[in-house]
Amino acid sequence: MTARSDTSPAYEAFLIKAYQRLNPIQKLELAFEMSQMVMDLARAGIKSRHPGISASELNLRLGALVLGRELSIRINQWDPEQEGY
Repeated sequence: MTARSDTSPAYEAFLIKAYQRLNPIQKLELAFEMSQMVMDLARAGIKSRHPGISASELNLRLGALVLGRELSIRINQWDPEQEGY
């Protein structure tokens, strides 16, 4: 890991040791939880920028963030540069 400006070196060392003690299943569960948290934050950001959007539009905008422009256009026919993220 690299040093973070918002984390003290002592706490970062503590975190590294804690992660090293996790078994593979725990690491996978933690990664999944972190991924879900990022997706939840992305959804919240989209909702705050586009209040009242439908669930399908929310998914299109989220898909554009996750997939990128090219795949979003190819898969969902949604151009985030025209429609927004």
